[in-house]
Amino acid sequence: MVATVQQSGLAQAATEFYDSELRATLEATHPNEFVAIEPQSRTYFFGKTLSEAIQAARHAQPDKYPFVMRVGHRAAIEIGHLES
Repeated sequence: MVATVQQSGLAQAATEFYDSELRATLEATHPNEFVAIEPQSRTYFFGKTLSEAIQAARHAQPDKYPFVMRVGHRAAIEIGHLES
């Protein structure tokens, strides 16, 4: 239960940071890339793939856990395609 609460808090803090500080700039400069966000330190790392973003974040801050998003998308990974 503790891990779930911590993960939820991480996701919320990272999403809030992305929405308030990063969205406009990153969607113009890094569309479709992955961004690993560590919200406490307000640092973020890019990758062309999910794995690259995570590796960059973990290399720079091995004691922190990043939250990964895909710039300009609602989810980091999409499986299949839904027609609207």
